[in-house]
Amino acid sequence: MPSARLQQQFIRLWQCCEGKSQDTTLNELAALLSCSRRHMRTLLNTMQDRGWLTWEAEVGRGKRSRLTFLYTGLALQQQRAEDLLEQDRIDQLVQLVGDKATVRQMLVSHLGRSFRQGRHILRVLYYRPLRNLLPGSALRRSETHIARQIFSSLTRINEENGELEADIAHHWQQISPLHWRFFLRPGVHFHHGRELEMDDVIASLKRINTLPLYSHIADIVSPTPWTLDIHLTQPDRWLPLLLDKFRR
Repeated sequence: MPSARLQQQFIRLWQCCEGKSQDTTLNELAALLSCSRRHMRTLLNTMQDRGWLTWEAEVGRGKRSRLTFLYTGLALQQQRAEDLLEQDRIDQLVQLVGDKATVRQMLVSHLGRSFRQGRHILRVLYYRPLRNLLPGSALRRSETHIARQIFSSLTRINEENGELEADIAHHWQQISPLHWRFFLRPGVHFHHGRELEMDDVIASLKRINTLPLYSHIADIVSPTPWTLDIHLTQPDRWLPLLLDKFRR
């Protein structure tokens, strides 16, 4: 039997018995869990092997066996809840705990950044499935806010004073009305450790050429390491400000 199912059965048994050791029979326990007498014996043996309880079977008509709980259903329920939370199986977590307020507290304590099995994981609460957080794609306002927390851009707007600031690009200048040059910071890394390359930046920027807001970008090249040239089909003195809206 899968561990999750066995945990559920133990919690149910513990609740039905109110966590108290008692003299009982296989038939009585089987009735509590709505299963056969044979399956109940298998459950008890497996739970005993797990160290959750002891089952001292007595042979003979009318004799009652001794059931002793060594583990509480609450402790096992907490362990099961933590497993479901770690696996992001929130629907099952709500069914197990039964109290949405408690689940909400568990979720809040579990939010943020973690590292598991060689992977960085960021957990956030969101009211609907996130189909896409790809920069440059059509995002709702709330999704755009999340993207701003995750991705970097060539420039960024300070949300407190509204001023344009450096981000991946530490400096930029307008070479001509149709030519902007951005100087990028070296040593920028992705979350998984790989260093950002100019090809990454160029590929990200070229992905937005189909959007009306960026359709005047004619070409994007890197003439020297950590230097990015953007050529336009029409003058745009606000291009550095525009690039804050697109994050890679």
